[in-house]
Amino acid sequence: MKPPFPRIALIALLGTGTATAAGPALAPADLARIAAPYVQHRDISGASLGILQDASAVSTHVGAVGTEPGLSADDTTVYEIGSITKVFTSLLLAEAVVRGEVTLDTPIAGLLPPDVVLPEGAGDTITLRMLATHTSGLPRIPVEIPPDNPENPYASFDDTALWSSLRRVRLDFEPGTRASYSNLAAGLLGTLLARRAGVSYPELLAARITGPLGMEHTTVGVTGSPRDHLAIGRNGSGQPWSPWEFQALAGAGGIRSTIGDMLRFARAMLQPEGTPLREAIALTWERQALKATVAPGGQGLGWMIAGDGQTRWHNGMTGGFHAALFVNRKLGVASVVLVNRAAPAGSELAEHLLRAAAGLPERQPPNRDRAEIVVPVEQLERCVGTFRLNESFALVFEVRDGVLLLMPTGQGTDRLFAESPAVFFSRRVPADLVFEFPSKGDPASAVVLRQGGREMRAPREIPAGATPAQ
Repeated sequence: MKPPFPRIALIALLGTGTATAAGPALAPADLARIAAPYVQHRDISGASLGILQDASAVSTHVGAVGTEPGLSADDTTVYEIGSITKVFTSLLLAEAVVRGEVTLDTPIAGLLPPDVVLPEGAGDTITLRMLATHTSGLPRIPVEIPPDNPENPYASFDDTALWSSLRRVRLDFEPGTRASYSNLAAGLLGTLLARRAGVSYPELLAARITGPLGMEHTTVGVTGSPRDHLAIGRNGSGQPWSPWEFQALAGAGGIRSTIGDMLRFARAMLQPEGTPLREAIALTWERQALKATVAPGGQGLGWMIAGDGQTRWHNGMTGGFHAALFVNRKLGVASVVLVNRAAPAGSELAEHLLRAAAGLPERQPPNRDRAEIVVPVEQLERCVGTFRLNESFALVFEVRDGVLLLMPTGQGTDRLFAESPAVFFSRRVPADLVFEFPSKGDPASAVVLRQGGREMRAPREIPAGATPAQ
């Protein structure tokens, strides 16, 4: 049986082994010092940062988050947290299980409208647990949402559109047999839980999570919602970008929050005993027994588990924001980074902060001084697509704002830099990606991952029904 992931992971996070270090108490100036290079190198525009060390919470703000130069964030600044929303949605599932409303293995067929029947009886085999662990077989996004339109892609996708999409959806694999990251699955989970409770997703979130935890400034960015104190989002190139709004798929990425509220949430995850959600939190924290996972360290409900086996984490990126949350109970630390730029450096910064809080050695970024060249967008577009290393692990490439992004299965988004038109490298991990191009200018037929002295070739995945280029 093949391992579900390559033995060499692209995103190392905290590595392997059991960590037991304890770091010095950090002050706001320490957080700002650690973040300074990220602002200096323009990896981020502006950010709010937070650290928990046992009972102590520290936060600060760096860079600029407004339209005017030098306008920095404060404790009331709101950010889109993107896919960290999935952790909240899975906590809503766990809370519904604690209340006895559903079980983790409740089939979704019984929660759908009577006239919504998935093809080939899939509604009877897909469970709520599968929606929360990316093992349902549902595609990454509904086919009705263009994958190349990051402006405000989910704003018009309402319940009617969701039900219509599900009636003709094509599963990527048999439910429960594999794992593949799915915004559709997580968004559907939020909608089904809200439907079961007889309220909207924002109302359910407020009643069962943000209200009990005192998160007064955490809301859902639904169509037409107020944008008070929302930072100016910026795309990967640093240009102002429109906020994202949600309807039926709010449970996948629709939450907006502040650094103070996210630290309250992180504290509840770190020390759940004193919260009204302790039983539900405990359920989300458990490592799930799955045939396959999207994270190399395993999965909880909503949570990814890092290579150390201890750290729970999730990140998120919208058109103009990036956010990351890391929690390690054994070390008694948690980190939160909220950035008003759609750039993956926020996750690297969150790990950097967590390591400092835990007293772990700083990880030296690879390829920091390696020379790069500018590659025309037309050449970058030839790299776009899904390249599969094995049945459970794929390398997905996209072009946004003139840069090439890599999204490995179950790992954070990484920006790549060009050494040549066919060779790209990461500044987060010591890895090269070498594309194989047909001579006549067609898209790349394969990509070779070079890391740690090994080479692994991933052919381009041809969508069902498509014909390979001749």
